[in-house]
Amino acid sequence: MRIEDIRIRRARSSDLPQILAIEKESFPTPWSKEAFLKEFEKKNGVFLVIEEASEILGYICFWVIADEMHLANLAVRRDYRQKGLGKKLLEVALETAKRYGAKRALLEVRERNLAAIRLYQSLGFKFEGRRPRYYSDTGEDALLMGLSLT
Repeated sequence: MRIEDIRIRRARSSDLPQILAIEKESFPTPWSKEAFLKEFEKKNGVFLVIEEASEILGYICFWVIADEMHLANLAVRRDYRQKGLGKKLLEVALETAKRYGAKRALLEVRERNLAAIRLYQSLGFKFEGRRPRYYSDTGEDALLMGLSLT
């Protein structure tokens, strides 16, 4: 993988088979195809992929509601993790959200997802609270993290 061969663009419905495969390997309760299809319809939503030679390596979904960005979903293919792709996706998402008027970014993360927590902290996200038993599949708490975009 060469960084100059990597491209970030808007997701297309034709990307869904690859996105669903990444989703399935990334989460205990993956989003359904229908959930992803709804992301294409949201007027306040942005759905991006990172690809190399038409191969989807990761994706990010976020919403801008009023002046807040809310990260809904972020995943990178298992064999491409720890190479900076998730960070690059999130950086582009944060810049895009700013252009859409967002002044803050918010997200929930599983308390045991240490790799994701480290990623968010590396971009300046801070802990703002806890949502007890937020994840119904495991009963795990979510950590609420926020970042000022101003």
